[in-house]
Amino acid sequence: MATRSLVRQLSLLAISAVLAGASWAAAQKKIEPPANAPAAVEWNAGKGTLSLRYHGTVILDAVVAAQDKDGKKIRTGIKMEPTETTDEKVEQPWTKRVNHPSEVVRKVEQRLKFVPAKPQEGVTLVLQGTVTGSEEAFPAETLSEAQERFPYVRNSVGLSRNLRNNAVYDRRWDWVLIGPPDGHTRIEPKPQEKGPIAFAWESRGASIELVFRPRFYQKHKNLKYYQPWTYKVWKGSVTGFCSWWAYKAGFNQKTLDEIVNVFSAKNLPDFGYRYVQFDNCYQTGGGSPVGFLRWNGKFPGGPGYVVKKIRSVGMEAGIWVYCVFKRGDPVVKEMVEKHPEWFVHKPDGQIFTNRGWYALDTTDKDALARLVRPTYRGLKKQGFTYVKIDGAGDMVDWGYRKCPEYLKKIDSSPGEALRKFYEAAREELGSDVYLLSCWGVLPEVIGVVDSCRLATDGFRAASFQGFNSWEGVVWRNDPDHCDILPVGRKEQSVMKTFAVKDAPLDTIIRPSVISMAGGVLLLSDKAEVYKEDRNLEGAKRSSPVLFTVPGQLYDFTPRDPRWFFRNHARAGGGESRWWFSEIDRPFDHWSVLARFNWRQKKLEWKRSDAPEKEIKFADLGLSDDREYLVFEFWSQKFLGKSKGSFTAPAQDTNNGLQVFAIREARPHPWVISTTRHISQGGVSLLDVKWDSGGKVLSGKSSVVIGDPYVMTVHLPEGFRLQGARVSGETVKTQNLTRTAAVRIIPSATKTVNWKIKFAK
Repeated sequence: MATRSLVRQLSLLAISAVLAGASWAAAQKKIEPPANAPAAVEWNAGKGTLSLRYHGTVILDAVVAAQDKDGKKIRTGIKMEPTETTDEKVEQPWTKRVNHPSEVVRKVEQRLKFVPAKPQEGVTLVLQGTVTGSEEAFPAETLSEAQERFPYVRNSVGLSRNLRNNAVYDRRWDWVLIGPPDGHTRIEPKPQEKGPIAFAWESRGASIELVFRPRFYQKHKNLKYYQPWTYKVWKGSVTGFCSWWAYKAGFNQKTLDEIVNVFSAKNLPDFGYRYVQFDNCYQTGGGSPVGFLRWNGKFPGGPGYVVKKIRSVGMEAGIWVYCVFKRGDPVVKEMVEKHPEWFVHKPDGQIFTNRGWYALDTTDKDALARLVRPTYRGLKKQGFTYVKIDGAGDMVDWGYRKCPEYLKKIDSSPGEALRKFYEAAREELGSDVYLLSCWGVLPEVIGVVDSCRLATDGFRAASFQGFNSWEGVVWRNDPDHCDILPVGRKEQSVMKTFAVKDAPLDTIIRPSVISMAGGVLLLSDKAEVYKEDRNLEGAKRSSPVLFTVPGQLYDFTPRDPRWFFRNHARAGGGESRWWFSEIDRPFDHWSVLARFNWRQKKLEWKRSDAPEKEIKFADLGLSDDREYLVFEFWSQKFLGKSKGSFTAPAQDTNNGLQVFAIREARPHPWVISTTRHISQGGVSLLDVKWDSGGKVLSGKSSVVIGDPYVMTVHLPEGFRLQGARVSGETVKTQNLTRTAAVRIIPSATKTVNWKIKFAK
């Protein structure tokens, strides 16, 4: 009787899903995809004019000229040597998984080489023009000797101006235009408010070669389902708490209350922590909609209480589900008996089962309508705005790929079968719900999900660097969770910061690397960890996570990237010590360089691995003919004004992370750091202006209640701080040798206006 009741509820849920309005897929606008073909070229050798047109738009309008050794323009013939190649070959998919079918990948590459018609000593060719891309275009670098000179992981918040850039990638239409690397190409974004983005482009050399690759990520990186013209990347900060690593299946209503209460007491939502995600602790079934929508006794208040409680502190509710169907679920058992055609079969006609569960035939619309759609329609109705679908790797590796004959019979493949499951879930959730795929790096769900978990259970920083070219382009990268105090580790090292003297080192390093990478930051420790302020400094200074796009169109990894794919990013060691991010704002553009002293053995640090180091600005991609101001965040130390290079202090066992803000020196006072976030202004600074007549620096800042907010201002020679006002707050100021500090303790989480008066 109980089973019949559950099945009846399931039927009603399926009917409500069918009667719903326009689906997510139906709402997608039909867009003409770009051709997998070379750009149309117009070259006038007499005038030296060049035009490239692709997908109905002029993407390059340029002039090629010759200069003598003194930089004077000379008249000489220039010829273009075009080459087009189409590489059609059968490639194994990058996952290298068993029974995964090989496919023909057609890579198109177009090369345009410009050389003097008659070789002349001392002649330099100069190509100058404008590259125009969509609103999603950005400059970046391709792999070259620059990465050997200074290897780092690089991204950008906004448009990059880095001198290592030699390419423009247009995410919207998936094309890339590449110029000569290693300083032979300069790319500068042109001012614009919205719409297509234009870049000033200049390439120099005895000869110049441009490379155009259409369908760059889809074909050249072999990501079959990547069609960026059909979807946008989730740009919000995905930060919060995940129950799994901290509590496993022991998470309940009492522990929920403890987590929510401590997050509220410590003002973590004000610091940007947005979600509380339940993981494998609440369900009553094994895959059926009723099993996910009817909660167990651990949560007497059910989903209604849970969602309300989380929202009461300004956060949003997230939920975990999985995509396999267990034999022990009464509804699943009933469906197997009544509708065996809904499930994958073995060659002998028997229903396939493995590891105690069944694999759904996702080509059957009735199966999706009864066993998939009701779950996600119900979760959205309950108020969940974050959904994590687990078991994707199980479904593919231990389900679909074990039944190649059946999939061939229904004209499907492991990837297509999984994708249809996720598509049904997405259609019911809509585009406004954050959707995470888990486990395994599965390109089969690109364009359907907002994020993918890169690693297996457990925090692994190296998973970010193995997919740094995917972040903000393909999807958002998720490392699974971030436990800031790893259970069972006898942590000996602590770090002195400007706020606390003895912060455990992991609590600083772990959230910081996620923030630098632009990834997903979900804390996962027991509530008592967050009750101690000394444990929270890293978490506070790393959230929210700013949306980034890659500065490199390649992935940083000490191994062949396929190693990560075959092992699902099970990375152990070889982490990049240097992470670099540019922050682009209308009022300023600066760089943030982080130096991590990674653990070399399980419980040891090596002092000798992080000595004092000279950092050349040119190696970072900054100009070597300008002066820069360098400020270290955690020690709040000004390292001076430098030209050519600066010296990064040595690190020891109690100094595992340095974060340097690098700003171009100005002749007047300017903000060089703030204490709110490791971006040193990327989160808190909303506007900064200098009034030369009144000698007043003014602006707006976003601050958090009770969190001391300090702005450090550089004082050029002859200037001193005279006074400061911050709207509605008590201000303390201090003049130092080359800097001044303005400090407030905010009375509320808000935006404040400030003015700082200087004398000279």
